Amino acid sequence: MPQYAYRAVDKDSQITTGILVADSEAVLERRMAGLGLWLIEAKPHSGKKQADLKVKVTRKDLVDFFNGLATLIGAGVDISESLNVIVKETEQEGFRRVLEDVQLNIESGVSFFDAMSAHPEVFSAEICNLVRAGEHSGELVAACADISDHLEWLDALMGDVKQATMYPSMIAVAVFGLVFLMFSFVVPQFSVIFDSLNIELPTITKVVVAIGEFCNGYWWAVLLVCAGLFLFLKYAPPRWPELATALDTAKLRMPVFGPVNQLLVLSRFAHNMALMLKAGVPIVEAIGLVSGVVNNRVMNHALMDAELAVTEGRRMSQALAEHDVVSPIVMRMIVVGEETGKLDSCLEKISQRMDNEIPRRIKRLFGILEPLIILTLLGIVGMVAASIFMPLFSLMSGIRG
Repeated sequence: MPQYAYRAVDKDSQITTGILVADSEAVLERRMAGLGLWLIEAKPHSGKKQADLKVKVTRKDLVDFFNGLATLIGAGVDISESLNVIVKETEQEGFRRVLEDVQLNIESGVSFFDAMSAHPEVFSAEICNLVRAGEHSGELVAACADISDHLEWLDALMGDVKQATMYPSMIAVAVFGLVFLMFSFVVPQFSVIFDSLNIELPTITKVVVAIGEFCNGYWWAVLLVCAGLFLFLKYAPPRWPELATALDTAKLRMPVFGPVNQLLVLSRFAHNMALMLKAGVPIVEAIGLVSGVVNNRVMNHALMDAELAVTEGRRMSQALAEHDVVSPIVMRMIVVGEETGKLDSCLEKISQRMDNEIPRRIKRLFGILEPLIILTLLGIVGMVAASIFMPLFSLMSGIRG
């Protein structure tokens, strides 16, 4: 349904702006008149975020919103009044304005799904379709509660990942910084001393001195390369799908991190797919929506094949079996779910298993990496120390002799 960005004036001569859903501008004007608003200007809205509306909504904000909405609607409060209550409690200005728009749309006769779809910068397609399924099935309370639980799970998962990676990341950055300083400033000082002594240097000393001279002379190039690599990996994949697919494939095949990345991808798939099917979203539509949230193009390609297979009347498992990104246990649970007609239940069980497994895997992985990073630092420091002291010991032995 078309969306319009409008400017209107109320009975108190206050200007209000927002986005409303309507079949035409004439319908929009009639609806706003029914709400006590007089339309000043209306322009077709592309569905993108308004330039003057800075919306920064966290998962915690959305969890609180859907949790409060489920509580109020479940208590018998109609959705418009429920939104009015939540709007008054919302402190974040951008989010409050979005919710006011949603409430105004609903009061003008638009469905909750269409009202939310006008703000894709806040409500993803996944969330909107879960709401639509809840509206159609008459289980909007359950849908809102499921969305709240899902977002809370996702927030907790990302929190576990960040917590587990924070300390090793800090150590890795400190190690890199220390090594860079050693080779850029410490080693060149000793290189001057060795040149003045005019002695034959061991191979390890020559290597360390050469690295030190390079870092001292081209430190800016090292920093530029690191910054360029970071920007390339951040902005290049969206522009070149082949590169993005290759990088996502590499993430799944990494020696140590690969299995954990695969677990994260499969957990997203199982959790979201179970949620969609449980809410009553048709399986073809559910696969299409889930393919957009797995955050891995290899899995995305597998789901596109699965969507095509289901459209042609075949089973989803037949298409997924051709892709090794899906682990045997997940594959087996999907087959069982299709055979028993309880695919949502089977995916929910495998999702719960992975939810418990992922934090353990991450903590175990970084528990091993921490001492490895420290040992690497000690090894580099030891190598530099040996390269410095070996010529000095050789010189002292020559003097004594």
